Amino acid sequence: MNQVVCIAGPTASGKSALAIELAKSLGGEVINADALQVYADLRVLSARPSANEEAQVPHHLFGHIDSSVRYSVGAWLHDVQPVILDVLARGRVPIVTGGTGLYFKALTEGLAQVPAPNDAGKAQAAQVLSTGIGALRERAERLDPAAAARVLGDDPQRLLRIVEVALGTDKPLSVWQAQTKPVIPRGYWRGLVLLPDRDALYGRINARFDGMARSGGFDEARAMAARNLDPMLPAMKAIGLRELMAIEAGAVSEADGLEAAKRETRRFAKRQYTWFRGQAPDWPKAAGPHDIAAFRRDIRRVPA
Repeated sequence: MNQVVCIAGPTASGKSALAIELAKSLGGEVINADALQVYADLRVLSARPSANEEAQVPHHLFGHIDSSVRYSVGAWLHDVQPVILDVLARGRVPIVTGGTGLYFKALTEGLAQVPAPNDAGKAQAAQVLSTGIGALRERAERLDPAAAARVLGDDPQRLLRIVEVALGTDKPLSVWQAQTKPVIPRGYWRGLVLLPDRDALYGRINARFDGMARSGGFDEARAMAARNLDPMLPAMKAIGLRELMAIEAGAVSEADGLEAAKRETRRFAKRQYTWFRGQAPDWPKAAGPHDIAAFRRDIRRVPA
């Protein structure tokens, strides 16, 4: 049976190009593991592979979800398992690629089956959130430091869940998560995290966002604004979307808005660096072409 190949890393690190190259050389198919690239409305702003790139090799789970949907890691895990099995059954190599570390963690370590928190726990958590995101993070870190450490930045939805589970079930979320089994057993997948030089990556981020804005990014921002969706939806948190919408609304100048979007993208990439170094310590890391070439040579087939 072929191994599953997992290519992770921060935004603009070259994951898509490497995944397509590997798919061509290994007889593989590319499977999305990016939480924003699932959304149909965000091809440009989520940096999804272009139509030309998708035509080169089969791609799966890209742009298959409407932006009004609260897609989750659990939903992705449900969707990705049959795709991986189908690719393997056809003698092809699944190449899972993206920048969402939790997707890879769920795939290779499992996803906890957490019971629904009771009403009292949910009410207490909501009360904490009502006092501010800082208080919510502080409570999450106190109740479940292991789970809180895995949250990048101020993410109300995930921090609220940590507090709800700690207060509304008999175990913290991190304990429930530890009681899991991987979807793909160790030995049947190979992973690589692309971590290029940070200054070079930031330069690519800056240049890429300018191109994205002028090659459909503003169009996507206008279309999303016209839908008047809940701003707390995951799709509405796409990096750069808020800034382009502000430019379109005349709230900021184009220069200031674009610079703000690039700054937020750089900050997001920095958080991704931190996550992958801390949460994927056993994955090989690639800083440049030499490391990638070594990984490519090391990919092998495993016996069934």
